[in-house]
Amino acid sequence: MSALPPRQRLGHLVRSLSKHLPGQLDGLLENARFQDGAAALQRLADPAHVEKALARMSPEEAGWLADLLAERWSWIADVQLDPEVAIVAPDELWVGAEPIRLPLSLAAVGLDEGFEAVWEGAVLPGPPASSATLLARPPEGKAPGIARVRAQVRASVKGQRCVLIAQAQVALRRPSVVVSDDRRRLLAQDHTGRPAVGCRLEIGPDTHVTGTGGLVELEVPAQPGASLKLEGIPAGRIPGGNP
Repeated sequence: MSALPPRQRLGHLVRSLSKHLPGQLDGLLENARFQDGAAALQRLADPAHVEKALARMSPEEAGWLADLLAERWSWIADVQLDPEVAIVAPDELWVGAEPIRLPLSLAAVGLDEGFEAVWEGAVLPGPPASSATLLARPPEGKAPGIARVRAQVRASVKGQRCVLIAQAQVALRRPSVVVSDDRRRLLAQDHTGRPAVGCRLEIGPDTHVTGTGGLVELEVPAQPGASLKLEGIPAGRIPGGNP
C-alpha cells in the first residue's frame, strides 16, 4: 500500500502506468484490436486530463480507483512505480481571525531513507527537513484563500542522487453562519458564500452536522446569544443575546 495520499497516489499510479505499460505489452497496442486501449493510455499520459479528473474525485473514490487500477495492472504485468514524493496536507482548512499553524510531512515511494527538503511558500522558515509547519493566514475580503507550499526534495534512488519537487495547495475558508429570523434554520458557509456541507456546527453545547447546502434545521429555536463554531472555529453568536 502506497504511503501517498489517495489523489496523489492515483495520479502517480496513472503516470507510471502510462509510461511503463506500453513497453510491457511489447507492441500489442499497435494491433487494431487494442485501438481503444491505446487511445485510453494516450489520454492518461496527458497531465491536464489526469489533473482535471483527479480534481473531481473525493479522496475515497481516488483511493478505491487506485487499488483497482493497481490490481488490474498486476494481472497483465509487474507494477512498476517511478520514484515519487508528495506533501501530506489537507485539501482545505477553516481559519478564524488568527493564523493557524499545521504540521506538514512528506510521503515518498521508491526513495532511499534519509531524504530532506527545502520548503517554500506558506511555511515557517527553517533548515532543510522532511517536515515543515504550514502558516495559514485568514483570507481577506471575499476572494478565495489558498496557501501554496512547495518542497524541493533532495533524495537518492538506489544510491543515485536525485531532486524531486512536491507541491500542494490548501483552500482556506473563513466561517460564516446565517441565522433565520426564527432561529431554527442556520446556513453555514465560508467567506466566499460557498456552502459548508458535511461540516461540524456547534450551537452552544450542541453539535450538528450540516446537510445539503450547508443547512442545519432545528426543532426548537436556538438560544439567543449561544456561541457558534464551524469545524471548531468561532463563527459568531445566535442573534438576540447579550454580546
